[in-house]
Amino acid sequence: MKRIISSLLLLLMVAGTANATTKKKSSPAKLVTAYSRTIPEAEQSNPPMEGHFFVVKWQDTKYPETFFWRGQGGWLTCNIERAHKAGKGYKTEQVTNGDIHKGDTLMLSPITGGRFPVPKEIPEKAKNTIFYKVNGSAWLSLPVKKINKQ
Repeated sequence: MKRIISSLLLLLMVAGTANATTKKKSSPAKLVTAYSRTIPEAEQSNPPMEGHFFVVKWQDTKYPETFFWRGQGGWLTCNIERAHKAGKGYKTEQVTNGDIHKGDTLMLSPITGGRFPVPKEIPEKAKNTIFYKVNGSAWLSLPVKKINKQ
């Protein structure tokens, strides 16, 4: 009887361990909101912003290396800023890649100009998607299903 109970306990422990190791890994980034707006000339940056804005919650302990937007207008690098909710919008502050931590809210804004070739690993049909890398990883993607107008 003791042997049967011991065997059952061992089987349950092994099954529980196997179940825990097959847990789906969460994405390092979660899209909070996406919106577009016309940028007045007085607010334009150099290089100019494209008019789309993506608010992302960073969920990884490793900081992101780079973000790119693959929209209808091509492959654009993104400006990365830390975002804080302020009324109906967001207040932003400049950050460097090394200063991004787990739990930070980031504002990504694609900028025009520059010539960045689309990497071979990115599918040609992939549109309306944020692509990024973390610590030498392969390209990770964050599809954007809806972009609100402001």
